[in-house]
Amino acid sequence: MEKVEWGWVLMGKPKRMDRWLRDWKSRCTGVHVINNKAHDSFGIPGSNAYFEFSGYLEVLNCMKTEGPYIIANDTWFKTHNASLWSGLLKKFRESNPLDTAIYGDIRREVSLFVEKPSPYLSSWIFYIPDRTRLVQFQACLEKAIASALQGEFSADYLAYVEDWLQPQNFLYGWHTPSKDPGILERKRLCIYMEHQLNVELLKTGIHFVSLGEKLRVHYALLRWVDRLQTRLNAWGFYPFV
Repeated sequence: MEKVEWGWVLMGKPKRMDRWLRDWKSRCTGVHVINNKAHDSFGIPGSNAYFEFSGYLEVLNCMKTEGPYIIANDTWFKTHNASLWSGLLKKFRESNPLDTAIYGDIRREVSLFVEKPSPYLSSWIFYIPDRTRLVQFQACLEKAIASALQGEFSADYLAYVEDWLQPQNFLYGWHTPSKDPGILERKRLCIYMEHQLNVELLKTGIHFVSLGEKLRVHYALLRWVDRLQTRLNAWGFYPFV
């Protein structure tokens, strides 16, 4: 099986990072780590200018091969089930993925806003098949960051994001709501950047495909476990970061 070049964007070294390395290092042509935690010696220091999104730009610049590539952030170890995702990715790599698409964790909820495509790729993991798609992805990411910073969006979309950030129902919206203005602004920008990245990718004509497209039972189980783990982590019952 062809090896993959892997890029991580982290905020400090996760407790289970060494376990991941034991499992995946032999399957990779290279592993690059951007660490956004200040004064931490693990990996390459990240600017953290735009959180994981600036980290993605920085880790893409580390890529040396012609692909394929996986980039992911440390929610792999927090709000996603690392074991199930690792198993899915190994099976996915055996399925001869297309070299004309970008793969990821697809979200299919109905959207009423042009700012939020449906379906769209969640911004925590991406499989990029080759150097051509990587260059396109990088350009789209740069545009997405710029658009998010401008914040010139419809009033309805802005209201939707605010409602998601401060949900009235504990089963809806952000799983760790906060009253801190700095935290809220960071999360708000991340939502804008995630959605705008998908907008820009669609403009480029890049096709989105779910990593679980050919593994639907596995993927459905995985998504259910992820949602449960996300809530348990938010409530303090899953502290295995």
